[in-house]
Amino acid sequence: MDFTLTPELAFLLGAAVFWILLYVVANVFHLDKHGLEVKPGYFMYKSKALNSYLDKAANKWPTLWLALSNIGVAFSIGLMVLSIYFLANNLLRFFLPPIGQASPVFPAIPVLFIRLYWLPYFFFAAAIIILTHELAHGIVARLEGIPVLSTGVLAFLLIFGAFVEPDEKEFEKVPILSRLRMLAAGSSTNLVAAILFLLLVTGLFAPPSGLLIQEVVPDGPAYTAGLRQWDVIKAIDGNLVQVPLDFSRLMSNVTPGTTVSVIVLQASREIPRNITTEADPDNSSRAILGIVSSFSPYRQNLIGLDQYTGINLYWSLFWTYLLGVSVAIFNMLPAYPFDGERVLYYPLATLVKKRKRELRWALSGFAYGLFILNIVLSFLIFGLRSI
Repeated sequence: MDFTLTPELAFLLGAAVFWILLYVVANVFHLDKHGLEVKPGYFMYKSKALNSYLDKAANKWPTLWLALSNIGVAFSIGLMVLSIYFLANNLLRFFLPPIGQASPVFPAIPVLFIRLYWLPYFFFAAAIIILTHELAHGIVARLEGIPVLSTGVLAFLLIFGAFVEPDEKEFEKVPILSRLRMLAAGSSTNLVAAILFLLLVTGLFAPPSGLLIQEVVPDGPAYTAGLRQWDVIKAIDGNLVQVPLDFSRLMSNVTPGTTVSVIVLQASREIPRNITTEADPDNSSRAILGIVSSFSPYRQNLIGLDQYTGINLYWSLFWTYLLGVSVAIFNMLPAYPFDGERVLYYPLATLVKKRKRELRWALSGFAYGLFILNIVLSFLIFGLRSI
């Protein structure tokens, strides 16, 4: 029986080796004495070193932070409404005609739902979004006089995160508006960060001017002709390709077995390639080039970077924008342990004198119900789909 070490399997094996080595080193050198707690597939590092930074940041521009945190409360309400609306509306679109118009909803689990080549950009974006999210919580907590016990980072298998640990007893004592300011700070900061990164993408890159190749089928027509990941299709048989729709339209007129002349941008140079198409395994009348995930337009950078450096910069900025928007919205779901749960609960608790625990369970149950139904229906209709 032949064994093929795929890139995905190699990545998972590497991750397993990392966790084994970390666990052994942590136990041999007793790293728990230095604030690092390591369990199989899990670690948490707590530090009080950042607390002084949080105090300095909160004290330097208190008026600015107060104004921003007040705006953040308003943002949080809008984001909560948007998160519920998206899930509820998307759920309805699974059932209402035209069927199949719903957007697939899957958890952002690396390798399983996120292709291997996206992981550097995903982890870069996650580091920025998570750190700014938690630092915003910490700064507003100190602004409101809430002690911060520790800050740190943690990880579980392939999921990484950060945290700011406020003193929960003191947190519950401050006025409700102070609590809402702190809770809303994370998502509102993520939203602002996402907007800034979107502005960078818009300002640093030109309009679409080709089809970016994200992946090619091994030994397929495109691969045999020398096309590789991050190359760009600029034209087919003399017809310009500027957006993915142009590519789909031109290929719809090509029959399997036909040789097409393709202009490809490789290493910042336009090179002609002749590619003999083959039949789509799922539709024998449809010609394909053996390109996978070819739905992204190419945007040339405006700051003089070479083709591949510019593409890496683009995806780093785009993924940070995408993850920032996603975290900002879904963190405001009124479900434990998301911040949105307490943002909604505290105002409602002032109106409800009894059965407050049941209220919290009801909020979480409603939100998780929407979320889980979207995921289950996405599996049933779209199958296991990776981006």
